Amino acid sequence: MSWHRHRRPAKQKARPLAGLLFCARLRRALAALLPLFTLSACEPRQLREPSDAPAVRVAPVPIDALADSLRLSAELTLLGAFELASDDPRFGGFSGLLVDQGRLLLLSDRGYLWSGALAPDQPIPLRESSWRVVALTIAGRQPDAEDLARTGDGTLWVAIEGDHALAPLPPTSDSVRLELTPQHLPEPIASLPRNGGIEALAALPEGGLLALAETRRGEGHPALVLANGEVSILSYPAGAGFAPTAAEWVAGYLLVLERRFTPWGGFAARLVAWPAASAADLTFDTAAVRELARFTPYWAIDNFEGLAAEPPDREGAIRIWLITDDNFNRWQRTLLLLLRWQPQPALARASNRRLSEMSSSGSSASDTLFK
Repeated sequence: MSWHRHRRPAKQKARPLAGLLFCARLRRALAALLPLFTLSACEPRQLREPSDAPAVRVAPVPIDALADSLRLSAELTLLGAFELASDDPRFGGFSGLLVDQGRLLLLSDRGYLWSGALAPDQPIPLRESSWRVVALTIAGRQPDAEDLARTGDGTLWVAIEGDHALAPLPPTSDSVRLELTPQHLPEPIASLPRNGGIEALAALPEGGLLALAETRRGEGHPALVLANGEVSILSYPAGAGFAPTAAEWVAGYLLVLERRFTPWGGFAARLVAWPAASAADLTFDTAAVRELARFTPYWAIDNFEGLAAEPPDREGAIRIWLITDDNFNRWQRTLLLLLRWQPQPALARASNRRLSEMSSSGSSASDTLFK
């Protein structure tokens, strides 16, 4: 396999708390620092396969408890918040999220792929007895898996941060272990730090993948468009102090989840939308980006890393899922948010018109990747 590389030009305060709330935040922040100062959290691991079937508890979190931490645009509504927990030692560390074939896929950075069946319009949006878990391995050891995306030809791809690679999942539905064959990425990704490589992965509407790196280089974060056997190099301009952690393309928008961490302020995140009907529209012009949500560094907010979006409903509204990575740390938690996004009509019409033009011209997302 070979890629032909060409370049495209890139266009380019935490609130103080007092008393007990400050102490709680400080304790959470110091605990969260531990996995950030060691590579053990992202190094390959020996496989663990408990024999019991996986069980996950999903408990509602009062929306009022998050009110001081969330700033949502008028287009975005918080439908629900849930805390996920399990006694299974494989559970946690979720950095990737995908809605796929009626299930919510949760990718752990310790190399486990969890999934639960969605329960639409139910108080608890995931069916209790539906959970499955699959171990992902490379040469028998589990990789630092960060995000996943399914391309138009049906292939499910996983981003491997430490190896600076992408790997397709073998087409199987009943295996408890899947051996991956990584496809290593070229520069500028190949020379990034092991714990600062590909963090976000999105399937392109016309075929191929967009990969965004966590490490900043110059004015932006290295980004690769992988399609038609070629690699295009971009630079992603995250917000000040933020880095991309997840991405998904939906209905003419590229949604990107960005995260920030400081020892004195804890975690913060923001969700942004870039109007772009195809990879050719990705100029990353900051005048066009729209911030849909900001999660301020407050005690209720944790380490948001995963993002998934469902196709628009009949009203054009899009359901968005966000999940936190608890770093397998008892001071952190797995928090799952469900939001409803109703894009502004003018921008939605422009995006749909562009997608219709692509469809009429015969654009396809079939077998275009890695030729």
